[in-house]
This record gives sequence, C-alpha cells and structure tokens, in this order.
Amino acid sequence: MRKQMASLLVVIGIGFIGLAGCSVLPEAGPAPTQLQLMSNIDEDRVAETVWSKERGTLVIETPQATTALNSRALWYQTGEHQLTPFRDHIWTEPLPMQMERLAAEYLSAHLQGVNVLTDQPGIMAEHRLRIHLHQWHLDQTSQRLLVVIHADLIRQDGQPVVSWQWQQSEALPEVTAPGLAVAGQVWLYKWLAELNERLLPYL
Repeated sequence: MRKQMASLLVVIGIGFIGLAGCSVLPEAGPAPTQLQLMSNIDEDRVAETVWSKERGTLVIETPQATTALNSRALWYQTGEHQLTPFRDHIWTEPLPMQMERLAAEYLSAHLQGVNVLTDQPGIMAEHRLRIHLHQWHLDQTSQRLLVVIHADLIRQDGQPVVSWQWQQSEALPEVTAPGLAVAGQVWLYKWLAELNERLLPYL
C-alpha cells in the first residue's frame, strides 16, 4: 500500500481543533499524546533499495542537537531566549533519531548508485553526513516553525568536503503541538529534497 504525503503524521487519539488568535492553545490532559514524523517514500521504492558492495557508501550520523532537542519534548518560544515544552504532546522518540532514520530512507531511495546507511559500529564509508540541529521550535510571534540546521559532508579520513547552513521557517496549519509536527513534516521533506540535490555532485 502506497504512503502519500497526506499521511504526514501519526497522532494517537487526537483531532485538530479551531484556533482564534495567535497564542498557543492550552494543553490539558492526563497523559501526553505521542507524535511522530512519517515517511513519504512508497513502500515499493524502499523495498527496491538494496545494498551493494560495488557502490560507494554514505553514512548518516545521528544529528547532534541541544539537550532540549535530544529529549522527546516539542517546544514553543515564550520569550526572546526562552523555550517551553508542550505539556500534553511528546515525540515517540527524540527528533534527532527520527531525522536520522528518515534522512537515510529518503537519500537511499533518491541517491542513485550510493549505499546510504544509518550510523552503526564498524561501518566503513567513503563519506559521512554530520548534521547539527540548532533550533526546531514554534515561534508564537510569526506562528511558524523555526529551524536552524548545519550539515557537513566528511570523507572517510575525516577531512571536510563541503558544509551547508539552513535557517528557515515553515507555516503551521494551526498553532498547536500537532500543527508544529505537521509543519515539521512538510519542512523536513523540502529540506531532504534540497539536501539530495546538493549531495549529488560530491558522491
């Protein structure tokens, strides 16, 4: 069964609700609802991706991130330098782990002639992609997801090949934790498509 971009998000037991104004909707509930970024790659295409020793290999390292982003919390900005977690929504797993898995899946399906793997002990690869996730939160003023991310392509000997920096935003369908996750889903696949194009000349 093919997965479409309409299936942006797994949400356990929630529905979107209307919003008036630009403040974050209050969170009230006995247990956090878990949210997860989803794949937009067809199952058939994933199944066709086969590792070959005749290809070069790219390893996607688990993104490095702040302590806050390495947790399962979703964050919104409450002051100039202050972030607050949503109380009643959390990720199924920390955002860097989700990004590593989805990036490896996407690039494996789109980078022709390259083995793309997540980082595991003992893996030797001609190139490694090192990602630093600096910001990923809801800005109440702009009502947008704000993302700051840096990526380095590194050779097997540790020498840098190329570096890129992104400082971008994505509109939310509504100013809620689920709205933040939906915006993150949309932004992530725009970013992966751009990253794929940038990687092609070097692999």
